[in-house]
Amino acid sequence: MPDRGPDMDAKTLAVLTAAADQPPDVSTDRLLARLSRNRDLVLFIIAALIFLFFSLTTSTFLREFNLLNILRNTSLITIVAVGMTFVLIAGEIDLSVGSAYGVLTVLMGMLVVAVGLSPWLAMPIVILAGAAVGLFNGLFIVGFGIPSFIVTLAMLAGFRSLALIISGERPFTPRGTDVFYDLTGGNMLLPLGEDRVLHVPWLIIWMIPVVVIGGIVLAYTRFGYHVYATGGNREAARDTGINVARVRLSVFVLTSALCGLAAALVFGYLHAAAPTTGVGFEFRVIGAVVVGGTALTGGRGSILGTLLGAVIIGMITGGMVLFGYSQNVGDMATGLLIMVVGSLDLGLRRHLRSRAW
Repeated sequence: MPDRGPDMDAKTLAVLTAAADQPPDVSTDRLLARLSRNRDLVLFIIAALIFLFFSLTTSTFLREFNLLNILRNTSLITIVAVGMTFVLIAGEIDLSVGSAYGVLTVLMGMLVVAVGLSPWLAMPIVILAGAAVGLFNGLFIVGFGIPSFIVTLAMLAGFRSLALIISGERPFTPRGTDVFYDLTGGNMLLPLGEDRVLHVPWLIIWMIPVVVIGGIVLAYTRFGYHVYATGGNREAARDTGINVARVRLSVFVLTSALCGLAAALVFGYLHAAAPTTGVGFEFRVIGAVVVGGTALTGGRGSILGTLLGAVIIGMITGGMVLFGYSQNVGDMATGLLIMVVGSLDLGLRRHLRSRAW
């Protein structure tokens, strides 16, 4: 009840008292709580609406070339975003994924072009090198207690410079043909009839097991539970016997290893390894995870949400290009989307906490 001042009459006091005693809008709170619990369904509806919007407003969005291009770009983002989902849920962040992706792509090119290795042999080497990059980052973060933001921000610049140095600022372009390039940059042809063939990019085929395995590990294994617990309350997780340091180190190793996989795939897709590969890539990866509902504060998120977030960002970026805008405008629209989604998510969680839902 409000304090009664000397000039407050009985009528004013009655109005204020009635307003203070009014029950909250329970139906609205229940709706918001359901939306919060069914976040992936909401994201699916948003993705469907964006798809419908671009289909109706542009004449080329539904063309096979455009859809295949969106799927390929989304696949590479999603592969690394699966690892980033683990990182953010654990309460950390990795800003170096774009630069790591770039330097690992250059390494793939060097192994194939300069050293002469088969791309099939170079691929696991690059993935292991990626895991070593994550281990390097994680040891600084966990071992020395330096915040992940600072370490990975430094590595963002460091790995980008390293890519330029070891490549001599020149791209590596392989000669000859190999089935590796067909199974990374080509399409799987699925017959739909006598005269119809469905083109499925091989990058999608590589992405699917990463998404499925990542989703199972995060949702149904002890390690996944430990990741959620570490991001939700680190001290409480440590008190229950969880090796928090190992969990934090593992998520960085996983993410950088997936950067290695994406680097090998993009080398096969583009048939080249340029030192500028991955510029701005970290923005799209983190954006996909945040739009997908993973909390930057840790403890909440899903692989399905990340996949939907990557699809949404891929459609927005591709759709803006079809409207005649540059990639920069598409990134600006993506940045605005991230800000809106993050603000709405934070406001929703604050509201539900205040109402004890």
